[in-house]
Amino acid sequence: MKVTPLISLGFMLSATTASYQCPITMPSDASAIKFAYSIQNLLYNYYKSVPVNTTFFDKLPMGTTTSHLDNMTMSANVVTNLQGLQNQAMLGVQALSDFGSMASSWVVPSCTYTYPPVTNASSHIVNAYYIEASLCGAFIGLADYVQTPTAAFLMARLAAEHGIHASFLGSYMNAAPFSATNTMLTPAFTPESLLRVGSEVGMLGSYLGSCVPAPSAPCNGTVVIGDLNAMLVSAGATAPTIIGTGRISKTVSGVPSMTSSLAPQQFTGGAEKKGFNPLAGSFAFAAMLI
Repeated sequence: MKVTPLISLGFMLSATTASYQCPITMPSDASAIKFAYSIQNLLYNYYKSVPVNTTFFDKLPMGTTTSHLDNMTMSANVVTNLQGLQNQAMLGVQALSDFGSMASSWVVPSCTYTYPPVTNASSHIVNAYYIEASLCGAFIGLADYVQTPTAAFLMARLAAEHGIHASFLGSYMNAAPFSATNTMLTPAFTPESLLRVGSEVGMLGSYLGSCVPAPSAPCNGTVVIGDLNAMLVSAGATAPTIIGTGRISKTVSGVPSMTSSLAPQQFTGGAEKKGFNPLAGSFAFAAMLI
């Protein structure tokens, strides 16, 4: 019997392992990436559509007050941060474009957007919060619509990006945006939900129009998002039973069930977005920093 030397066997195993490379992108990811690009580009173009300057933001509550933290007026601080948010939105568009271009079938989506009205400085901040928060939940949801690790990484990174931005903008509107009685993680939205027309966080249909269709979930399934977890339900399977806690449970048929979050939801304790009304009251959190 011929014995293969151990060192040769190890080399063969290493060579076999090294020869496999997880694909950077898959055809099934293409529609999700195009959808992601379209919603990210909506945010970037919204920021670009509103010229920001200190005069515009001087009318904010305490807009001309100087902070002891950075020796800047509140209006100058807001302008600096909004310019930074626009730059971050542009980087997100670039990241999705670079990733999409790795696929031979990539075509940059052509969209004609409409934007929420900007009547004053406060309404601009509310609008930006609304879109950032919606995109945070949208990119969380899109992670269930891609299959390659690199695509999932980009969805996670952009979700975190928009969550940070939404929290920052929300701090201008609510000094205590987090609640000890909250029962759900950061809201997440399916693409179908995001395309709905409405004025709540998680509804961007009024501004996206028919720009891009919602991608299909992998394996011809249906994505069900709960308060704490999500599940891809296969076609033909028993529909998930809605339960109050959002924790995965087993039904009689063995199909996981959880609370459905397919409908848009608002951040607990955050600014309620209805009709894009200007901010009510003063910038409570900002007052703490003066």
